[in-house]
Amino acid sequence: MTEEGKWISNVPRCHSDWRTVEFTRQRVYEPHLGEPAATDPLEVEIVEKTRGRLITSSVFYAFPVALAVLFRLTGPAVWTVTAVFTALAALSVWTLACRTRPLGRLLRMPAVVLTPGPGHLLVSGRTVSIALPGPQPRWVVARMPRSKRLLLARERRVFMLGPDARGRLVLRVPGSIIGQFGRVRTAPAPGSRAPDEVAPDAVVIAFVRELRLRAALVSTAFLVAGAFVWVLTEAGAEAFGFPRPNGVTAVFCVAYALLGVARPLQVRSIARAARTQPWTELGVTLDTPVEPHATGTGNTMGRATLPDGRVARVRFGRQPLDLLVNVRETQRLWVLGAPERGRKLAAGVPGHPVLGQVRLD
Repeated sequence: MTEEGKWISNVPRCHSDWRTVEFTRQRVYEPHLGEPAATDPLEVEIVEKTRGRLITSSVFYAFPVALAVLFRLTGPAVWTVTAVFTALAALSVWTLACRTRPLGRLLRMPAVVLTPGPGHLLVSGRTVSIALPGPQPRWVVARMPRSKRLLLARERRVFMLGPDARGRLVLRVPGSIIGQFGRVRTAPAPGSRAPDEVAPDAVVIAFVRELRLRAALVSTAFLVAGAFVWVLTEAGAEAFGFPRPNGVTAVFCVAYALLGVARPLQVRSIARAARTQPWTELGVTLDTPVEPHATGTGNTMGRATLPDGRVARVRFGRQPLDLLVNVRETQRLWVLGAPERGRKLAAGVPGHPVLGQVRLD
């Protein structure tokens, strides 16, 4: 085998027929090696919906800013609203130009797998550096959440889309359709060192912590949004003589607050199941294609075969795309605890940063 063959290989995926919880790399979602990711219609639909949402958001955020400038509106509430919407519009435009558009081009490039050996995978904080083969020093440098860094250190296997002419690329760990942007550099990130050994349950523990943090951020965002609705109403009253905040406005603000509480409670239930319940494997047949949303989630429905042989309807409503593509590709669903009809169950992929909820009927 050549030196490059040790690093980048187009190993075909094996079938997903298994009966134990001990995972191998063929039993999770992986890109089709040597093929562009864009050959999967789901990949294209994800990018298109994300692009559409960003364009709509940019126009929505820019509209009140344009009104404030056009009518020369002033006042503390108006200035606050204008500043917030300006920042949101700028963020949407940056994401569209620097993330979504490059991703659409990278999806048209063949996927390859990197399998770095000792000394060729380094970490520095949230940044991973992977050496590429060749006479010149080249390193893939990308930021990853801790759970994916641990999985990469354990599996020594990651999939790469790109790089393009500007050195941009996307890395995906096994079991994930959501990737991280990176670039080709001439040296690893400063302060990089070899990763430590990974404990068997470290990946899931780290991912649960990330879910808790995201839930806290979502909760805070909804609470802030509720307060912002109040400020926005006050700004409209100052600028255009609209009615000042009243009972209807208060109801909207309370609704945002309740939505902010819902996500942490859901994550708490998933975290408890991941900590205390064993994995149960179910065979699944999906009856509908995965319908992605622009928020990294999706919907689908299907049928699951329970351990006693009965068939139950399974519903995936706004669940992580990583969970849905694993079910689609492997025709297997892993749930935490005994599968019971009529309630939501935590589901995921053992040993991987993939967790969500499903309902069996």
